[in-house]
Amino acid sequence: MNESKKQRTPLPGDESRRTNPYATEHNKLAEAWKQRTATLPDEARAPGVYEKHRRAYPVCLPIEYASHNLLPEVRDGATELFSELDIPWHDSVAGGPSNHLRDSQVQCVNALFQMVNDPDRIKLGFGDVVDIAEVLQIEDGRFLTFEYIGPTDYFGEGIRHGKEVGRRRGTNCTSIDAAFLYKTSTGTTELALVEWKFTESYLTSYDRDSASDAVRIGRYAADFAASDGPVRADVLPIELLLDEPFYQLMRQQLLSHRLEKAQAYGADIVRVLHVLAPGNIGYQDSLVRAEHLAAGGSVDEVWTKLLRTPDRFRHVDPAVFLDLAVTSAEYVDRYSPTAAADG
Repeated sequence: MNESKKQRTPLPGDESRRTNPYATEHNKLAEAWKQRTATLPDEARAPGVYEKHRRAYPVCLPIEYASHNLLPEVRDGATELFSELDIPWHDSVAGGPSNHLRDSQVQCVNALFQMVNDPDRIKLGFGDVVDIAEVLQIEDGRFLTFEYIGPTDYFGEGIRHGKEVGRRRGTNCTSIDAAFLYKTSTGTTELALVEWKFTESYLTSYDRDSASDAVRIGRYAADFAASDGPVRADVLPIELLLDEPFYQLMRQQLLSHRLEKAQAYGADIVRVLHVLAPGNIGYQDSLVRAEHLAAGGSVDEVWTKLLRTPDRFRHVDPAVFLDLAVTSAEYVDRYSPTAAADG
């Protein structure tokens, strides 16, 4: 969803702007990988202009080499799939992926794309978090898909200014980075919604637009307030869940609950699997209101209090993907914090 571009304003109880040391660390790792990897042509090692800022950074590829942000083993297939499914790339360069080496969507695709046709990789990557006996196709010919929005517009997200405009995967509606379907060892069918975080943090409060807030509340308030809903309404009011990351967490959990009630794809249980490194303290510190801080000392602590059924939300440590059998040697070399030292 497009966020307000209004000037950032501190609110009573907000902490001052901070930086995320985890992002700083991964800038250095990405820049080192950029100089050593054999997957890039020499011309791609120069600083690249990040169009969002209109400045050149060492952590960005030159825009003519943006497609090389996708690793060789996934590049062509992922580009074709996103085009087929009409999925936009975040901060896209010429219709392809972002040229920023810390792009979260790019990392997600680099990690998971080979699972589209290889269910064994899904078992290896997620089998310690959920009970996977058999992976089922979630779409025709695919065991995993990207920017999943579900078959039904439960929240009226495809309506703009009173007109039905439809939903597009990955933009302006509740989208999950990836999804897969599986049977457990007891024969239960479950749907996993995978939300992928890399170096994200949300350390600044924004001056919110009352009209936009009213639209958001109108879409989600009934599900939020439902007595059988997945999010408790007695911890924080919905107005205080319009700040990230809580806004996204809430919407995705509401979607998960609706899908479970509808038994989408025959699933008896739907879970959100949240991929987030334990070392990303900037994400955990993203409590921008005094009321957030009063509810807990970290995003995880607050979110756990908000969940009515905590087992429908599970954490995934992205370290599991630093395994050649799950991803690739190129992925491990790029994203492992010890890759350069090990090499």
